[in-house]
Amino acid sequence: MAMRKSRRGPRGAAERVEGLLVMLPWLISRKRVKLSDMAKQFKLSEKELMNDLMMAAMCGVPPYTPDALIDVFVDEGEVFAEVPLMFSRPLQLNSAELFALQAMGSAALSMPGADKKGPLASALKKLQPLLPKGDAVVEVDVKAVKFLVEAQHAVSAGQFVAIDYFSPISGSHSSRTIFPRAVFEQMGHWYVRADDDQSGDIRNFRIDRIQKFTPTGKTADPKIEGIEAEVDFFGTDMETATLMVRPAALRLVETYPYISREPQSDGSVKIEMAVGSQPWLGRLLLRGGDAIDVLEPAKWVDLGVHTAQAVLKRYS
Repeated sequence: MAMRKSRRGPRGAAERVEGLLVMLPWLISRKRVKLSDMAKQFKLSEKELMNDLMMAAMCGVPPYTPDALIDVFVDEGEVFAEVPLMFSRPLQLNSAELFALQAMGSAALSMPGADKKGPLASALKKLQPLLPKGDAVVEVDVKAVKFLVEAQHAVSAGQFVAIDYFSPISGSHSSRTIFPRAVFEQMGHWYVRADDDQSGDIRNFRIDRIQKFTPTGKTADPKIEGIEAEVDFFGTDMETATLMVRPAALRLVETYPYISREPQSDGSVKIEMAVGSQPWLGRLLLRGGDAIDVLEPAKWVDLGVHTAQAVLKRYS
C-alpha cells in the first residue's frame, strides 16, 4: 500500500518563536549577515525569514520604547542586529512567575510519553531551591485521556483492536477493527494512526472519540504487515478544495493548515486545503467575501453565494 507524502501547513506562532530563539543569538554574534545566507542557514525562504525578523523587531520589554526593543533591520540584502541593554541583564523572576513556570513545566512532565529524566526535569529540579520555603506545594492534575495508554500499548505490542468510533463529520457511530501504528498529539488532541478494515486505508482516529477499545487477541509485526507509520495531519477521509485567494483574505485563509500553496503573478495565491465539512467552508467563504473564489470541486463553486443568501434570509 503506497503512502502519500506528509503535507505541511503554515508555520505556527510557537514554531516561529522557537526558531527565533535560535536565530537571534546566531545573528547577534555576527552583527551583520546576508539575508540569503541566513535563510539558507535556517532552511527558510527569504520571505519567511523577513516575516520572522519583522516579528522579532516588535519584541522587547516594558515600556516597549525603541531602546527596549530588539534592534533588527534589513538593508540592501543584509541583516543587522543589536541587543538592547535591558536584554543583557540577568533574568529575574518574581514569586508568581516562578510558580507559573513550575506549574507549566510539571504539567508538561506529567503528560504521557514525557521524558522524566530529560532536560525539562533537570530544569525543574534547578528551580526547586528558588521556590519559597515552607508548606507551599505546586500540584498539577492533568486530565487523563481514556484509551491513550491502551493505544500506546497496542502500537508497541502489534495488536489488532476492535473499536467503536464517533465521527463528528457524519454524526454517526461505527464499529471497526484497526491495527494501530502510531500515537501522536496534534493541536491539543491525541490521535492513533491505524490500518482501518472498514475503508481498507490508513487513517487517523481521535482517541477521545473512541468509545470502546478491545484487543482482538490477534497480533502482527507492523514492519511486516504493510508499511511503517507516518503521521499525516489531514488523514485520508477529508475532502479538499482549491481556492483562489486574493491578498485581502490571504491572512484569514493561511491561519488554517493547507496542502499546497501556489503564488500567482497578480498577488493572489492558489491554495489547496482539507475541508472538514461544507458548512465550515461556507463560513470561511463568507468571512473572506469576494476575495476568495472556489475553483474546485464544482459543487462548491457557488457555496459562498449560497451561504450569504442563507444568512440574509435568516435575518430578513
